[in-house]
Amino acid sequence: MATPINPKLAGATHAYQTALPECVVQAHGNAWQLCGRGIFVWTVFRCYWASLYTQSGRFEEELPAILDLSYLRTLSKEQTILISIDEMLRLHPEHSDRGQAWRDALAQIIPDVKAGDRLVGYFDPTRGANFYSDHAPLGAIQEPAFAATFLSIWLDPATRASALREALLGQPQTSQLREVLS
Repeated sequence: MATPINPKLAGATHAYQTALPECVVQAHGNAWQLCGRGIFVWTVFRCYWASLYTQSGRFEEELPAILDLSYLRTLSKEQTILISIDEMLRLHPEHSDRGQAWRDALAQIIPDVKAGDRLVGYFDPTRGANFYSDHAPLGAIQEPAFAATFLSIWLDPATRASALREALLGQPQTSQLREVLS
């Protein structure tokens, strides 16, 4: 599925990728279809392109999905982990007892990122999550609850990034590439 790039965003496309990294394809095959894509913007800062892939081109919670984040700015691993865990527990307070363990596990996996870097997550709701850079596997958290809770940062109906959620899910009004504000 080819999606045109909005000319307004041409300056932000240097980190926009159209193909999954080879290390992800080697680990999980190449039968992935784009569901949707958008740019996450926090206040005035363009943070990253986000792309969601599934094998059918539609997101279904009970099936594996791939989330590809192509960064447009620098973020420390500490920032990424803090924001991720806070949002996971805000959306799913029933997992608050797992917060520290998940924080510790992510600290072993997630690197600092700069503009042009990619972090890709493969999320299998029956097994857990695997993380990749643009070139290599980074690590895994083999816990089904973690996979679903982490992916909910972007896809839960109560996400703070509702416009990005709509773009990732390929909603008709937002399925073309566009800047999404949160």
